Amino acid sequence: MEIRSKSSGRKDGGPAWTTVRGVGGVPVTLADMTTATAVTDAPTTGQKLVVDDILVSTDTEMSVTFLEETTGTVIRGPIYLAANSTTQITLRGLTKLPTANKKLMCDASAAGNITVEVGYHSEA
Repeated sequence: MEIRSKSSGRKDGGPAWTTVRGVGGVPVTLADMTTATAVTDAPTTGQKLVVDDILVSTDTEMSVTFLEETTGTVIRGPIYLAANSTTQITLRGLTKLPTANKKLMCDASAAGNITVEVGYHSEA
């Protein structure tokens, strides 16, 4: 969708939905995410979680895999990260978890400080 402004040509109007970030509105930060950890809240009851953006930062070389809570269905990954790096994943297509009422989980291949911030919304 394109919005034109008389003064500047084009402007991005942003998403048509309300984006939720992280767990309880904050990024998830841990020293060891080698056990799958929730990086989102549950979607609205009866709906599926749709992942819009992911931001990952780590101080240790590792890979991260994003998967659906309980089912273990891989949503993205593995994504390989160098030590002291940050990566942004902007998903332009619809990335909807296959099962209603499930959170997005992150599983790291090695212990190390990691911060994961996911932008997401819910839909039927």
